[in-house]
Amino acid sequence: MNVTARGDNFYIGTLGPGTTLVSNAAATVKRVLWGGTYVGTMALYDSATIAGTAASNQVISIGIPLLRYPESIEVDLHFNNGLVVTETGTPTQTVAWTSE
Repeated sequence: MNVTARGDNFYIGTLGPGTTLVSNAAATVKRVLWGGTYVGTMALYDSATIAGTAASNQVISIGIPLLRYPESIEVDLHFNNGLVVTETGTPTQTVAWTSE
């Protein structure tokens, strides 16, 4: 996915080992939502491609031992170079962001 549209955007689904949500553009992640009970980890990286998932580009890692649903986390984090999301385990979530 190579999203560069300005304004509010969202992605719903399993993001697997690495999904580029925003490429070569700044973005602000507003919220991450889950619709069920899951176990795993989700990490957000400030990178234009999945090749940039080095530890130095990781902005946040969220452990997901969620026992209730729905659940959401407001993060309001700014990414300068793009937005890449990785997952381990079983989570399926919605990521909502604003592209600048």
